[in-house]
Amino acid sequence: MKTHWKKAFKSDYLSSSDIDGKDLNLTIKHVKLQECLTQSGKKMCNVAHFTNPDIKPMILNVGNSKIVKKFANNATHLEDWNNISIFIYVDPKVRFGNDTVEGLRIRPSQAKQKIELTPLLEVKFLDAVQFLKDGKTIKDLRMYYSFDAKMEKRLEHEASL
Repeated sequence: MKTHWKKAFKSDYLSSSDIDGKDLNLTIKHVKLQECLTQSGKKMCNVAHFTNPDIKPMILNVGNSKIVKKFANNATHLEDWNNISIFIYVDPKVRFGNDTVEGLRIRPSQAKQKIELTPLLEVKFLDAVQFLKDGKTIKDLRMYYSFDAKMEKRLEHEASL
């Protein structure tokens, strides 16, 4: 495996060097407004935290925030941006001041790319159960996952515990 040149620069947030050219399918656990130290100094940012504890949080720029908002049924409050499945990729042509750099982007059509929910996808199953426990419905869940009637009953049962 080759080493991305940005690995030498420690970052507390997800960056293009963490993705290294491949799409990453993640579930946003929650988004918080928090102070971040960025290349342009300290500022308040929308920060996505993921269900996978091994993945660093991601600062959401305006464009990525708008996409997450869309996936959250256009909810305008960050507190409603929970348990959202996204696909992150590296865009090599992001403008940053006078420079062109690599930047993280969220695919805008992810709501249509459903994941087949099976017992073998334990992490996704637990995400789906939590989604239901957070007050969402099976109908809402079907926006992100496809599953049969047997899986629907299992999800409803687990969410009621």
